[in-house]
Amino acid sequence: MKVFFFGQATGGNALLWFNFLNNKFKSNKNLDITFLARTLCTLKCSFKVFSPYGYKKLPKIIQKLRNKAASLFLLDLYLAFLRRKGIQDLLILQGNYTPTSNMKVLMKIPYKTSILNIYGSDFYRKYLRKELNNNELKQFVQVLNKVDVIHCNWHTTKYDFLNEFPQFSDKVICCPWGADLDWYKYGMKPRSENDNKVFLSTRALHSYNNVELVVEAFCRAFPSDTNHRLHVVGAYGCDPTVLNKIHTLITEYNHSKNIKIEIDKWYEGRDLMNLYDSADYNVCFGSTDQLTISIVYAFLRGIKNILSPLDNYHYLNQLGFKTQWICKDISVESLKNTFLYLVDNSFEKSDIKNDEKLARKVFNLETVFNQYVEKIDEK
Repeated sequence: MKVFFFGQATGGNALLWFNFLNNKFKSNKNLDITFLARTLCTLKCSFKVFSPYGYKKLPKIIQKLRNKAASLFLLDLYLAFLRRKGIQDLLILQGNYTPTSNMKVLMKIPYKTSILNIYGSDFYRKYLRKELNNNELKQFVQVLNKVDVIHCNWHTTKYDFLNEFPQFSDKVICCPWGADLDWYKYGMKPRSENDNKVFLSTRALHSYNNVELVVEAFCRAFPSDTNHRLHVVGAYGCDPTVLNKIHTLITEYNHSKNIKIEIDKWYEGRDLMNLYDSADYNVCFGSTDQLTISIVYAFLRGIKNILSPLDNYHYLNQLGFKTQWICKDISVESLKNTFLYLVDNSFEKSDIKNDEKLARKVFNLETVFNQYVEKIDEK
């Protein structure tokens, strides 16, 4: 089976798919994977990746020139070369962030079935919030018209998408993503009750993720001599303005000993699993988002999720998850009160085990990939 991917080759979502495809490629010798990167490729892979934007981060000015060259003509050259690989059974577009490039891929790569993944952020930010220009907004819809299948990775994304595009209801499917297969090989690490709690935030340092609110809530909840700790990992994207606000808060509250900020540390494999094992709480306090994979990681490793009051997070309750704590509103005061309450109250161990088992069932990339394959047979 020949599968062609066009998508990110750096960042958290890309890491998720690369790890899955590495395992898939090694275990299935009949699987021919071609991955064309629409970004710089910084991830390890056992399958062939073609990257017009390069494989190693260059000095800023040189990288900017490389990116410009890639968008102007290198992508077209790669597509002309990859066209020779013949008809692909599946052509999978990982997001509609760059509809102009997506249309080029759809027009130049021969395929039997095409699938567009809607991550959430490409729909909410790029389309609804109109981060795309007028021409790109039109091309966003052209891509929707062209593809055979539109896949949403979370239920609320599907509902919001169909509210905007009811004409595509026959094309849309929904199957939640999950961790790569290695996360299902290992059970939860036994935990001893400890009065010193660790709060973990792995959201990119963009304004809509509200990581600076998380830092301020921690500072206001606990004095500088506390034994509780906050670990912020921002390697998946960093806005300098947000980072400056965070550093200002740490200085203002004299919290340098209790708050650890990492913007250049990349976690993957067992290191990523150990990162979640080191924490008691996973904090996702964004203003708008899909169901981030960090929430799934937390369920699988038995740590509690602290979430903002978004519809996609409330849906976890309907699915039967029990250990997530959803704040009343997106404010520093609400999150501060949550921190203070949770450090003095514990969850039932049976609820933690329930959520781990349920996460293994609900969030599984193997199930998603099998759904993609089934679409070949339907045509």
